[in-house]
Amino acid sequence: MPNHRPAFISLFFCLLGLAVGRPGLLAQALAPADGPGIAVLLVDTDRPTGTVDERIYGHFLEFINHSIVDGLFAEQVRGRGFEGDDFSTYWTTIGAAEVVEVPFENGEKSVRLSAAGAAAGIRQSRFYLQEGIEYDGSVWLRVESGSPDVALRVLAADGSVMAEETLEASGSDWREAPYEFRSAATDEDASIEVVAEGDGTVLVDYVSLMRSDVRESGMLRPDLLEALDDLHSPFVRWPGGSFASDYRWSDGIGPQESRVFHPNAIWGDYSDYYGFGTDEFMEMARQLDTDPMIVLPATTTDPEAVQYAMDWVHYLMDPPTTEWGRVRAENGHPEPYDVPYLQIDNEPMNHGLTPAEYAEIVNVYGSRLREIAPDAIIVACGQKRSNDMNWSQTVIDIAGENFDVLGVHNYEYEPDLYQTGVRRIGDYLVKLRDYIRASDHPDIEIAVLEWNLSRTYDWRAGLHAAGSLILYERLGPELTMTAPALLMRNTSDDPTWSAFIYHDHVSWFPGSAYVVEKLFREHYAETYLASTSGTFRSFADRSIFFDQISTSKPEDWTPGTVDAIATQGADGRIVVKAVNWEGRRNMVLLRLQGTDVPDDATVTVYTVSAAPNDAASLERPDRLDPVESGLAYARDMAIDLAPYTVSVVEIEGR
Repeated sequence: MPNHRPAFISLFFCLLGLAVGRPGLLAQALAPADGPGIAVLLVDTDRPTGTVDERIYGHFLEFINHSIVDGLFAEQVRGRGFEGDDFSTYWTTIGAAEVVEVPFENGEKSVRLSAAGAAAGIRQSRFYLQEGIEYDGSVWLRVESGSPDVALRVLAADGSVMAEETLEASGSDWREAPYEFRSAATDEDASIEVVAEGDGTVLVDYVSLMRSDVRESGMLRPDLLEALDDLHSPFVRWPGGSFASDYRWSDGIGPQESRVFHPNAIWGDYSDYYGFGTDEFMEMARQLDTDPMIVLPATTTDPEAVQYAMDWVHYLMDPPTTEWGRVRAENGHPEPYDVPYLQIDNEPMNHGLTPAEYAEIVNVYGSRLREIAPDAIIVACGQKRSNDMNWSQTVIDIAGENFDVLGVHNYEYEPDLYQTGVRRIGDYLVKLRDYIRASDHPDIEIAVLEWNLSRTYDWRAGLHAAGSLILYERLGPELTMTAPALLMRNTSDDPTWSAFIYHDHVSWFPGSAYVVEKLFREHYAETYLASTSGTFRSFADRSIFFDQISTSKPEDWTPGTVDAIATQGADGRIVVKAVNWEGRRNMVLLRLQGTDVPDDATVTVYTVSAAPNDAASLERPDRLDPVESGLAYARDMAIDLAPYTVSVVEIEGR
């Protein structure tokens, strides 16, 4: 049962002020019992409640559902090395073309084109080309016999030739044959062909195609990079997720053609040549001006496995005069990377580890990390579900001195529990906070490093995100970091898991949680002033309203209707964020007091209102865009909340 009495006292004073200064608003607030519910937010800028860490707006990028491969990583050729089932999955043949067991770099297979008076080649479709844009790439070739003529052709969706480039094929060793062309038209379903003609046999491997400017600037798809940039994330966690436990970091460094093929057996069994590896992730972090969090594989205390993880840290952070620093420098990055966060695995319970076994892993890894990266913040894994206090408590008690942040996970798996799921994780986090405070390691901070409303991306996920972020802002300063998941996914995949960004090979649209987090992040303010939860239902008999407040009963208070929080920025801005969970209109009565409250101000209101099942799409990416409006400024204001509304009100002194 919430403590409703302080809210009623605040309501008394708020409505008393309204009665004196704004009688029309009072009449609105004192509507009959079937009118809007009233949430009261009494804000005193002279009495802040706490701080809000901007790192609660962090993010988590993982190798799942083509979020990176065939997504953020801008390589357009799928199955470019012909390993695994690539050839049968992505390519069709022209004449005599077949996969053969001939090694290339770190791969075992190549494609043989046998031209004997007839063309032989391979073709792949679904390329997005833009008019006037330069594209480049290369094909690795090795002539086995004769002197075949090899070319790369670019075909429009109607079969017409958009470009044709000769590929130099000579000698009996593998050679890279580069090409480039300018697209004469925009086509969303173009094809490329690698074709041998004349007389002879040639081996083909590692085909690549990308926008020339993108290849030179980090190999990141521009529209998806911009979508990430608009979230202004203070940190990004990578490479997983479940993928992190098995990630072979050393297979994802060095020249692209030398990377090692690993089918993504965890999330779809699709082809992955580790083209997006450590250096590409760090370049992405640089372009986004965000801090990287590296998740180390750590499922055992076996010395070889521990050293493999530590070598990754050395590669990232050592000077170029050291063994791994020299390797990094040879890969084009002489200066050490700044990596402020290192996490010890992801969900070790998935590997059958007990809490005590994982705590011993944290002791081994944490103590080593303290030595080789003394300035890094070390993150350990907490519970996977909000009812599992035993896991987190055990890790705190056994390994608390060897980590700084406990990163828990929590998803709400039932879309219709978008509101109660927030309360459930909130109850757990309060218990966890209190346990840490009373433990031998009271300085441990809490992070929620995976959260979201699973199994839908409609407006219910947006409402859930709003309630979650209000909760996280309210739980500072012990709760310092959060990162939702999934960050992005391809629309061709089964959308079982909710994501922030949905894309195909051409464009993207925001999941509803993206819309909310972007809005909240844009209006972040670091000082927590006040919050409220639930509403008071007004009485039909207005003449005895105040008497009834003073003698109110628990049943007069309705929880789970409205959540709201007020924060203030260093520049004096006051920000109110609110979510109306109900399918009926409610309102927030706001009273401002304190020396920082301006005499005159501009009030801007940003609102997203939708039905629970509404969602954006590739055809309607702006379906849930916030609507901006104004509100007359006063120290006592009413913020109207339509059904299922998320609202941000920013008050800025003139």
